[in-house]
Amino acid sequence: MGNSVVMVSSVLEKKMHYPVMTERQVAVRWKISLKTLRRWRLDGEGPTWHKLFHHVRYHETDIFEFERQSAQHWIAILGDGERVPRTITHPPKNAEDPQLPDATEPEVQYASAKDVVEATGLPANLFTDRVVRERKRVPHLLLVSNLRFSLEAILQWELANSVRGDLKELVAPPAAPEPESQPQPMARVPRWYEVVLEQDRERLDSTP
Repeated sequence: MGNSVVMVSSVLEKKMHYPVMTERQVAVRWKISLKTLRRWRLDGEGPTWHKLFHHVRYHETDIFEFERQSAQHWIAILGDGERVPRTITHPPKNAEDPQLPDATEPEVQYASAKDVVEATGLPANLFTDRVVRERKRVPHLLLVSNLRFSLEAILQWELANSVRGDLKELVAPPAAPEPESQPQPMARVPRWYEVVLEQDRERLDSTP
């Protein structure tokens, strides 16, 4: 009897997902400061927010929509029309998972550029340089002026853009350097007396 009560309460806890966030929860989700989030509200930027008496509240639907609008290059990974990867915001349910279908899904984990560099070992300019980031179509969120990444999306991007290594590329001899062009010798300038002698010779030859 005691075990069944514990199981029921555990299931109920998993079902108790409240789809409204505090400003602190949103700040933790995006790894930004409360000061930044409050500045966004003053400047009329960021996601839609609500006020319950004197409490600032964010609805999950507004947070997800803001992330979809802020996402860049997610479609290149999934190709299913979603701006934010399913693997991030809507993980597929495992048929063998004992959780209920409407159980709380794991929270999204976003990372800063520094975090991604440390985790992947890739060069920092892939994530921090806007031109490189756009050219390589690196998936990211641009939350107002704050860059955020998903390690899962970065992994999907890396797998999609990686090619199998070829041993021939490792053993191929280096290309022979092009032969350097030899400098042409400078033409000899005749001396003045040689010019005079040549003129005298031409004059004698033309005399009948």
